[in-house]
This record gives sequence, structure tokens and C-alpha cells, in this order.
Amino acid sequence: MKNIFILSVLFLFIVFKGFSQNYNPQLLKSYTKKELNEMDKSMLDILEYGIQNAIFYADLPNEKTVQLKEIVVSGTPNFTELELKITNENQYFQIKGTNKMLVVKSQYVLKNELINRNKN
Repeated sequence: MKNIFILSVLFLFIVFKGFSQNYNPQLLKSYTKKELNEMDKSMLDILEYGIQNAIFYADLPNEKTVQLKEIVVSGTPNFTELELKITNENQYFQIKGTNKMLVVKSQYVLKNELINRNKN
């Protein structure tokens, strides 16, 4: 009886481990475990690619028509270090105290970059 119990527990552990998501722990700075576990593999691949590729910097346009949210940036962070999430649209922030903006690429842009990178 004891052996059956141990085997059952071991079996359940293996089954649950097989269904659990594997993801870069840096994503936990922007997403909860629940959010990450509910994502499919392709979305996790996009987010993991985005850790190194989602952010770029640009000059603020001279004719500023929209007030951008300010963000404090030091060094060269990735989107998770800024506790931002990747969304369906590009995100734009003015870097506080500069005439630069930080751009966070959208899911669509990152997905296309990842697909094209894998083609080469």
C-alpha cells in the first residue's frame, strides 16, 4: 500500500511538471506566475525574445503633439526591469530630463522580428 501511494505521488509530480510552463524568471518582474502559466508557448517565446529586443531609444519629435508619460531610465534596462508589459501596440515614453523617448515594441512587431530572425 505504501508503495502504491509513493508511486501515485511520483506519477502526479511528473504529470504536473510536464504541464508547467518553462519561462525566463526575468518575466516575473512584469507578469505574475498565473499570467505566465496561462500563456501559450508562442507568446512566451515572444516575451523572452522581447527581453533583449523590445526596447529602443529615439529622439523626441520637434513638433510634440502628444504628451508622453515620463519614465526614469538608468543604464540599458529591458522591459521587465522597467516593470512594463508587452501590449498589442507600441508604447512610447519620454525619458525624464532628456529629449529622448523610449519605445517598447508591440507583440506584433516582436513576433514578426522573431519569425524573420528564425528564417535566416
